[in-house]
Amino acid sequence: MMMKTIIKVALISLLWIAAINPGPIYGDTLARLDMAHAWWTGTEEISLPPDYKPKSRLENIGVLGVGGKRYIPYEVGQSLLMLPGDWLGTQLHKIFPRMEINYLRRLVVSLLIFIPLNVAAVVSCFWLLRLFDFEERIAGIATITLLLSTTVFHYAQVPQQNNQVLLFVTLGYAAALACVRRGLPYLALFSGLALGAALLIRMTSIIHIFTVFLFLVGCIVYQSRDKFKILRVVGWWIVGFIPLALLGRVFDYIRYGSFWTSGQRLAAQQWNTEPIFSGLPELPENFPFINPPHVGIFGVLFSPAKSIFIYDPLLLPCLVLGIVFWQKLSPYIQWYLINGIFNLTLHIFLTSRLDFWHGDSAWGARYHVTSVHLLLIPLIPLLIERILLVRGLTQWLMRGFLVLAIIVQMSSVILRTSAETGPIFFATLRNHLEFRLGDRVTNIACLINSSFSNQCTAKLYYNVNGLLIKKISLLPFSFTKGRNLVFIVWGLVLTLAIVTTVMFCFVG
Repeated sequence: MMMKTIIKVALISLLWIAAINPGPIYGDTLARLDMAHAWWTGTEEISLPPDYKPKSRLENIGVLGVGGKRYIPYEVGQSLLMLPGDWLGTQLHKIFPRMEINYLRRLVVSLLIFIPLNVAAVVSCFWLLRLFDFEERIAGIATITLLLSTTVFHYAQVPQQNNQVLLFVTLGYAAALACVRRGLPYLALFSGLALGAALLIRMTSIIHIFTVFLFLVGCIVYQSRDKFKILRVVGWWIVGFIPLALLGRVFDYIRYGSFWTSGQRLAAQQWNTEPIFSGLPELPENFPFINPPHVGIFGVLFSPAKSIFIYDPLLLPCLVLGIVFWQKLSPYIQWYLINGIFNLTLHIFLTSRLDFWHGDSAWGARYHVTSVHLLLIPLIPLLIERILLVRGLTQWLMRGFLVLAIIVQMSSVILRTSAETGPIFFATLRNHLEFRLGDRVTNIACLINSSFSNQCTAKLYYNVNGLLIKKISLLPFSFTKGRNLVFIVWGLVLTLAIVTTVMFCFVG
């Protein structure tokens, strides 16, 4: 029976994620794709023309590493995930020679790598909810709700690292809990392996590693006082974690000549010392740690541009529900939520002094939203249960929060993030006080009806980043040939996504 629900959750997720797919990948992920392409083709990651002069010390010209070569200073995990898709896209160019090869590579990776990874992230949340003993139907509805009403939806479209980190961290939590509850110590190895993968994707996943390990140890100590059993489980977890953690160090040694120097750390060292930057304005002292801590802390929590409570509107009501019904939660969920709050707090403090604590032009506070997603995994089922149990004003209020959250997430995937803002390095307070969501709603309204506001003419035709119509972030709008056919297929996929969601949530 559970397998049937898993298939339904996977199918509905697949339809929604396919419907919002933007087509070829772009942004920082494109640089990571260049890394993967360079590895299997034997080319350099970055090759600059002779006597090239950058315009800024923050220009993405890579870092000087082993052999005097330039390397893109990002973690290698996402590049490893994209490598098979990049190879396949290159081979497919022999079959479709009229398609521009770089476009084809980016499209294949987007469709064949990121869509399955995002579906897997959603399904892993369902597994964790079942391990928390939520009833199967509630767990299924809550999983689809997590996708549609949180920034998981946005980052299922934008191919940054967030949902891949979410996938591996959720698998780490689920395997740890399954290890304890089912008495299968070897599942701790799988948990450690998943966290090693998360570390390969993003270095700050060290916080996730710490909190998942605390969760595992707390659960096993709660269940058993047998020291040998505790040590055995911890040992299995460490054995699983070490291989991929070491692989990351090996990659850094090959690229930068040191097991302990990451690309980001080396970039920070070279910003003010590499001769190619001579003559350019110096970066602020101690860059990127240039802000007082309160800037990043209050910005993440309360700023109109980045607040986690605005861009994930379910967070606040779900936290209130968690507090109200705390005593009714299982010890496992209580311990998970304690670690989740700790996880979010550590991320906030870690980034608080950074110039780019806000995640630059990304939607929401992208360095923190994965912690929010993890918190919401067991809290959304509580919301669903209360909606089904209560009546009257309370039920309508909860439904209102849910509808609002879905509207926010739907608006986030219609346009690219560059529709409202460009890069915001050295962001002033003014940047943080801009209501990004309000600008997004106005932009969408102007696309639908150009007479909606007297701002529409400027937004539609004189947007600082180009025509607004070209910022639509949905697959059919990236095609110039065969667009009608693509629109028909896309419309069918979207219709199926809506119909199957309604049937699953309201019919059963």
